[in-house]
Amino acid sequence: MQSSSRSKDFSQLFRSSPKELYSEKFYYAMDVDSEDLNNYNKTCDEIWVREPKDQMILICKKYLRFLHKSESWSVAYPFYDISLLLNYWIYDNLSRIYGDNNTDAIDLGFGALQGKWDTHDRIIRDRSYYEKCRPEPRKVNHEDWKNRKKLYDFYVDYDHLFLMAQIYHDKCEYYEKIKEMIPVCAYFKGKCSSGKYNCPDYFNKCEVKDLNSALQELPCHNTIKTKSVRTSEDGFSHRASDHTERPVDHAGGPTAKSDTQLEIGNSVIGKKVAHSVLGAAPVLLTATALYRVPGFVGSVEAEQTI
Repeated sequence: MQSSSRSKDFSQLFRSSPKELYSEKFYYAMDVDSEDLNNYNKTCDEIWVREPKDQMILICKKYLRFLHKSESWSVAYPFYDISLLLNYWIYDNLSRIYGDNNTDAIDLGFGALQGKWDTHDRIIRDRSYYEKCRPEPRKVNHEDWKNRKKLYDFYVDYDHLFLMAQIYHDKCEYYEKIKEMIPVCAYFKGKCSSGKYNCPDYFNKCEVKDLNSALQELPCHNTIKTKSVRTSEDGFSHRASDHTERPVDHAGGPTAKSDTQLEIGNSVIGKKVAHSVLGAAPVLLTATALYRVPGFVGSVEAEQTI
């Protein structure tokens, strides 16, 4: 949940967003709480949706706030397809509430918002701008909607994203955002080339320039490359140090290992000696016993008789 605001117009929410990219500023402005949301309490409290209803009521309020107070914003930013941005915002929120696979609940939520649009002031609603604000799940309800949303956000942010990557390169945040789009563009390139896929119109942003080559032209490319080399060198030095050091008199070290081997060797020798002694013992005992048997040649009694 975003911080509260006393918004009077969506343009103010958009401009006050701490985000830099246009798509992020839009989603932030849609999500932010404001005191004027209370104006829609009665209208949204009566919607028919599945539980958790309280979360859907809040989505309803924010949607109506946008519907009532965004026309001036659309004049200032006419180059966006407001319909896609708005419907992706709705679909993303309904998916968070009900889960991606709960299509029935998502469709019911869209239907409830469509009902609010249908009962809006007809004079205002008939304007072309408000037609774009109609909740329309067919525009965004695809199996790969998350990738499509990423692609459209990239389309909206494209020029600004590369500009920010040139200016703000201390943390390489925008460089990384561009890099994240490489697998997304590769995904759509494979899909769109099949001829059987409903390719998004805005896929062309992936073909304007090769993103891998474009990244190499950004300041952060050398920064990240240098860090990677340093990390590799540090790791090599650390491993080399581990191999050359031979700790003395520490348990588990080379000295301890030698001592252990010495002890094992001594133990083996001791066992061999013991076995030799023990093996000779029966012979000695037998000879002693016979020496004491009367009449046996060599016995004590025999010697005395002689």
